Amino acid sequence: MKRFLLIAALAASAAAPAFPQETTVAPQPAGPVVTLQTTMGEIQITLDRAGAPITSDHFRRLVEKKYFNGAAVYRIEPGFVVQLGDLDAKLQYREPPLPPIPLETATNHHTRGAVALAHADDPDSGHGTFYFDLSENSGLDATQGAPPNTTGYAVFGQVTAGMDVVDAIAAVELASDGGPFPGKLPKEPVVVTRAFINTEE
Repeated sequence: MKRFLLIAALAASAAAPAFPQETTVAPQPAGPVVTLQTTMGEIQITLDRAGAPITSDHFRRLVEKKYFNGAAVYRIEPGFVVQLGDLDAKLQYREPPLPPIPLETATNHHTRGAVALAHADDPDSGHGTFYFDLSENSGLDATQGAPPNTTGYAVFGQVTAGMDVVDAIAAVELASDGGPFPGKLPKEPVVVTRAFINTEE
């Protein structure tokens, strides 16, 4: 049940503007670099240790525990997001080895190439599902005027190499059914074969 709550939360955000005419230049974080080796190529994510210390550390620790090895992409919405993390290529749920973390969205900017953690209705339930922003998705940022760290989704890093790979994944043929988001599952599985810390600060 927890898995479906988690992915349903991000599904509800799809009503946010997803196809802006212009995109903001993404800020370049200066934290550790994580490499995701996938069946379609490598993606490097620079973690934002300054802007999202809790979330970036959580992701780094999951990488160190090899949690993302075998994770499969199960949601592709061109112009919006590519989502993965807690399901394998057979769509089996993979329980993260760490507890959920509190939301931190004070410095959030869902620019193209941003990497963020999904959560369920409880904003403090971010766990093992993350996504790549394919465009500027400011509707996923914290709501202006809301209490701090209660709305939006936590951006914890930025794609700093391999955005062409993310775009290629977003362009694959999709199955007509299957997966938690029917019509959004890759027809041929796209899998993280290995995730590792490439550099530390």
